[in-house]
Amino acid sequence: MKIAITGANGFVGSNLVKHFLSAGYEVRAIVRSNAFTTFISPRAQIVKVNYYDAQSLISAFTGIDIIIHNAGKTKALNSGQMFKANLGITEKIIEAINKLPEEQQLIYFSSQAASRPSIDNIPVKEDEPSAPVTWYGKSKFAAEKAIKEKCRKNYTIIRPCSIYGCGDKDFLQVFKLVNRGFGFKIGRKDKLINMIYVLELCRFVELCVNNPAAYSQTFFATDGKVYKQSDVIKAVAKALNKKPVTITVPEFLACLIFYAGDLYGRLFHKEVVTNREKMKEIMADAWLADTEKAIRILGWKPTANLENNMKETAKCYHDLGWL
Repeated sequence: MKIAITGANGFVGSNLVKHFLSAGYEVRAIVRSNAFTTFISPRAQIVKVNYYDAQSLISAFTGIDIIIHNAGKTKALNSGQMFKANLGITEKIIEAINKLPEEQQLIYFSSQAASRPSIDNIPVKEDEPSAPVTWYGKSKFAAEKAIKEKCRKNYTIIRPCSIYGCGDKDFLQVFKLVNRGFGFKIGRKDKLINMIYVLELCRFVELCVNNPAAYSQTFFATDGKVYKQSDVIKAVAKALNKKPVTITVPEFLACLIFYAGDLYGRLFHKEVVTNREKMKEIMADAWLADTEKAIRILGWKPTANLENNMKETAKCYHDLGWL
């Protein structure tokens, strides 16, 4: 079976490539023409495309059975850039595969952000109304709607929660801080989140591949466990063999930091993680998703092992020279 993976050079994409190659699939790694391909396995066929050119995508997807659409943006300078990347590329992919004669399945990587924060710490179900709070979440939700309305092939939408693992540069910042001897907590309340290790996410995706039960469905992807902010810092500290001093950052001060980061990004035209949009997600009391549907329909068997996975992530960062 042949699988094409867009955004194959990134954190999640490169891990998906490795996973499906190991599982015996033929993998076509789809990337932009100027993309670095350092992290893509040499066993994959690398195809460079213009994501905004349907004909370029048609050539890339010809002869493919499964298309995993993972390319997009998680941060941008404005909403227009975010929608162009996350909705615009998705619409071009839909246009391209609708013109192909092959029976294909589109697996779309959306996000928990396309849903909404939890109310009273109650996990959100997939069929509940979405109320995304950021450009990112709104653009992902818009892409989901486009797939449901326009895609004439079988499709599956996956909404991962916070993803961590080898190659991730967002959690790397937490590791670097803890490695310097500091932990942090925003506000007095220990906020609640779901997480998923990237290798476990790859197994989740495989459950959806060529699975009629997954067609026309949306699934949250988590490891099934609820974590506190402090749980994550403790796991990172243990992985690094550190005893950090935990700093509680008042919410008003955290907001100032995010606003300052946003201003820096706008002044120097840089996409930064600490921006006002990210602040909206982080300030929510809880981001919790219900796994019942994935367990019931896909046979998903999450195996939460935060400490061990953080150790593996730390080892990877050291091996890469990032820590």
